[in-house]
Amino acid sequence: MIYGKEISCLMSSKQENNIIALLAVEKDGLTAVEIHKLLFVYAMEEEAKHSCEFIPYIKGCYSPTLARTLSKLQENHFIKEVEISGVPKIALTAEGKWCAMGLQASAIMNEFLKRYTFRGNDLLEDVYCRYPYWAINSAIASTVLKDKPEALKAIKDARPKEGLKLASIGYEGRSFENYLNALIKSGTDVLCDVRKNPISRIYGFSKSSLKNACEKLGIEYRHFPELGIPGESRKELNTQDDYDKLFAWYERNVLPKNDSFIDELIELLGAGKNIALTCFEADPAQCHRTRILNKISLKTGMDSVLI
Repeated sequence: MIYGKEISCLMSSKQENNIIALLAVEKDGLTAVEIHKLLFVYAMEEEAKHSCEFIPYIKGCYSPTLARTLSKLQENHFIKEVEISGVPKIALTAEGKWCAMGLQASAIMNEFLKRYTFRGNDLLEDVYCRYPYWAINSAIASTVLKDKPEALKAIKDARPKEGLKLASIGYEGRSFENYLNALIKSGTDVLCDVRKNPISRIYGFSKSSLKNACEKLGIEYRHFPELGIPGESRKELNTQDDYDKLFAWYERNVLPKNDSFIDELIELLGAGKNIALTCFEADPAQCHRTRILNKISLKTGMDSVLI
């Protein structure tokens, strides 16, 4: 059990506060899907700066980060799983109710929920109709909107029309959801990870998490460690000149030995796949993936686009 000052310390993020405030108003609890949908609408319509970002997933708008926060709150005994009329829901514990007392977000959330009263299938229908992009990967849209062909058409029209053949993306400074949406909107078919060691302290970007999320979104994930740069070679990079010297070494010593992997990337392009090369750095001038893209361009005449 956690009491007193420790609770206020744990409620450190706006996202956590919003979950607690939401469940304080909805005293009988909400399903996980309802929590995601209600906080999506709240973020879109009530917040100038979104406390939570979402991706179009198998039941519509979904946030991996929000799901992780819910797990954290449950582990710390602020929320619990309950069953009401055979339906599994999430509700506040006694500690969670104590935490909600005096929370500024509770009054704001209360006013929002007075105006926005959709729950259950009505909530899904409303979100799908008003925000079609977020339903493009939904496996239940045809059921939810069975009597609304115009809404189903809007969802179909919201899908990316034509993807970028050859793209580059870094995850530095991006949320997991922002990054995944960039891949979806660019029409990426295959994400090509060119990190030597695909491990990250930033949530979502280690190999297993990234691969799992991509594949659930219909994006193939491939790892090309042979095209990476050893971590020990990346020390003391303080100026652009330092980066340029490293990448010149990389072009002389690494790329020539791994030409077959460049050819594998080119084969993906030849098979009609839209590919995106990824690494950490946001600035392409400070990432070795740019040198890989240059080599592909020399062989194919194809330019790359930063997403």
